[in-house]
Amino acid sequence: MQLISSNNLNVIVDLKNGGRIASLKFHGHEFVIPNNQKILHWGWYPMVPWAGRINKGEFLGPSSKIKLPTDLMPPHAIHGLGHSVVWQDEGEGISSCEFEGDFAGAGAIQEIKVTEDTLYYKLQYVPNTCELPAWLGLHTWFPWTIESSQRAALNFSANNMLELSADGIPSGELVPTSEGPWDDTFTKLNSMPKITWPGIASLEIESNVDWWTIYTKDKAVFCVEPLNAPPDAIRIGRLIGNTHNLEVTFSFSQDFNKW
Repeated sequence: MQLISSNNLNVIVDLKNGGRIASLKFHGHEFVIPNNQKILHWGWYPMVPWAGRINKGEFLGPSSKIKLPTDLMPPHAIHGLGHSVVWQDEGEGISSCEFEGDFAGAGAIQEIKVTEDTLYYKLQYVPNTCELPAWLGLHTWFPWTIESSQRAALNFSANNMLELSADGIPSGELVPTSEGPWDDTFTKLNSMPKITWPGIASLEIESNVDWWTIYTKDKAVFCVEPLNAPPDAIRIGRLIGNTHNLEVTFSFSQDFNKW
């Protein structure tokens, strides 16, 4: 475990369970879904060396097609490998991991820093001798309510979302943003996402990425996920630019309005 703290923020990183943020408390209030023994459904975990679903696990490399593991959400591969490997403590909020199989030789580095009210998150893919393409994301899990708070308000607005098949695979086409609830990936945001738990806290999430996945279909939990390329990015032709680095800033403030 890594413990990273300021006066107001206390973070625990579970290195043995995918290097994920297992707890994040701001002024004593917990903002992370705890370990529920469902590997994809708790904590805040790094999505590396890919983010989102890959259709039937078919991944296009530089010279051939490879088959990614599909055991977590058959028949598709999902959310990379980082959430399932052990990360090594490199000190000062930094951790690293190495991959096996088709991504052997590659690895990732994660860095988490906190100030009084802000968490700074960095994730880097390190290809080394691996020639496969990669992109990154951070998968959060938030509670809709914290202690006795009212249901959180998610302020999120985007111009476009990816068109999806019935099993959540993107076609590559952009369509106008629909009304929620969502399990969708968006682009062309009008503002950075903001979440308010009345009487508890507000949280602003900032990143320079072009893609965000939002999940609001569950009554108890929700997700706001920055990605530097969308799910199945290679197949739909949207793996563009620097996709080996991800930076996200989480800025907290206390909220004293209960209504």
